[in-house]
Amino acid sequence: MKLTLYQIDAFADEAFSGNPAAIVPLTTWLEDSVLQNIALENNLSETAFIVPTDTPSHWKLRWFTPGAEVPLCGHATFASGACIMRHIHPELDEITFETLSGGLVVARDGVGFVMNLPAGKPEDWAMPQNAAKVLGQPIIASGISIYPFVVLRNEAAVRALDMDNAVEAAKLAHDSRELIVCAPGTNGLDFVLRFFAPGVGVDEDPVTGSAITYITPYWAKRLGKHKMKVFQASARGGHVSVEVCGDRVRLGGKARDYLRGEITL
Repeated sequence: MKLTLYQIDAFADEAFSGNPAAIVPLTTWLEDSVLQNIALENNLSETAFIVPTDTPSHWKLRWFTPGAEVPLCGHATFASGACIMRHIHPELDEITFETLSGGLVVARDGVGFVMNLPAGKPEDWAMPQNAAKVLGQPIIASGISIYPFVVLRNEAAVRALDMDNAVEAAKLAHDSRELIVCAPGTNGLDFVLRFFAPGVGVDEDPVTGSAITYITPYWAKRLGKHKMKVFQASARGGHVSVEVCGDRVRLGGKARDYLRGEITL
C-alpha cells in the first residue's frame, strides 16, 4: 500500500519555523494501530489523517502524536486545511472538518489561513509546590483551561526556562502531564507561551493551536482585549493572531510547505 504524505509547517513566517505537521490523506480509515504506528514513525508532534466525504469541502480528521490519539490539535488542523486548499482542492476557499472536537473550519485569509477552535474556560488551579520548585521560576498566577498553565513575571523568564526542568514540572503538575508556561509579551506581542506535553510523548511542542486557544480567554480578560498577537517561544517559534469570538477563538497565520512524499506499508 502506498500513501501520500505532506509535511506543512503551521504558523510559520519563514522556512524552518512554526510547527511541522504530517498530513496523510486516506480514502477510508485504517486500523487504529496502523495510524498510531505511522505517527510514531513520522516522529512529529502531530500526524493528521484526513478522509473525504461526498462533499469536497467537508472532510473527516483525526490527530495522533507519536504516543496517542488526541481530541484536539490546532496546528495540524490548520495544516490539513492548507494542504487540501493548496494540493487537493485548490478551487476551494474553506474546509470543514468533522473531528472529536466537533466541526472545525479552516479558511483562506489573504496569503495565510484562519481557523476557529472552541475557547477554553479558565478555572482556578494552583501548581503543586514540588512542581513549582522543579520549574525554577517565580510564578505570579496559575489556572487550568483543559491544560494547566502558569504565568511567569515576564517574557524573558519564559524564553529562558530550562526545557528539562519544565518537562519534569509538567509531569508533576497535573495528571495530564501537560503544562503551559506564559507571560506578558513585549515589542507588540500581547503574550508569549511555551507548551510542554510529556504525557502525550511531546516534551516541547513548537506552536500549539489548542494551548493558545485554551488560554486566550484568560489573556483577553487580563488585558481587556479581544484581538491579540501571540508568539510561542519554542526553538522554532511561531506567530499567531487570535481573536475571541464568543465561545470560539479565531487563530490566523501562515503555512509553509516543506515536503511531499510517499509512505509504503
